[in-house]
Amino acid sequence: MLSRREAIFNNAIDLLLSVNWTQKITAKHYDTLSGCSTCIKWGKVVGILLTSTTVATLFADNTLWAKVSAIVGTLILTTLEIISNQFNVEKSRAILFNAKEDLWNAKADITDLAREIKSTSDGDLENLKNKYQDLLKRVERIQSGIPSAPKKDIDKASDDINKRRDNDLWENKKQLLPPDLLYFKEND
Repeated sequence: MLSRREAIFNNAIDLLLSVNWTQKITAKHYDTLSGCSTCIKWGKVVGILLTSTTVATLFADNTLWAKVSAIVGTLILTTLEIISNQFNVEKSRAILFNAKEDLWNAKADITDLAREIKSTSDGDLENLKNKYQDLLKRVERIQSGIPSAPKKDIDKASDDINKRRDNDLWENKKQLLPPDLLYFKEND
């Protein structure tokens, strides 16, 4: 039978593992959006170059090539502007970046709480339970603000985790947790 302290410890470890998983997905989603953002920026550069150079050549030499280049450049710019506005790529990147940082800080605080639970006597359980509840609310608040990740980013995160053989978070917690938090022992 689990003691109350061990139950709180297990809840904290569950939360820590969940935050690890969420942070991995968030990082993959951020990487994908960063790649999209870079492509959009370079596409806009190409579109601007096509449009501006061909507009300049229109005055000097009114050729079919110049007209087609100007049209293609304008289409590229318009399409990329619509895509970046429709999907809020930059805003989502900023949200994901902040969420990654917030999740990192939450992981540190949850790790500290788990260590505190292991080293504290049973007399302070209510305070530890309150700290756990506060951290749980904080993580829920962070997670609720994260934009949904596409399936491919979740699959990438899962592949990364599976390569390290830590897809079953409790079974493979050795790869995800600090050594002093691997096991709960009453005598620690």
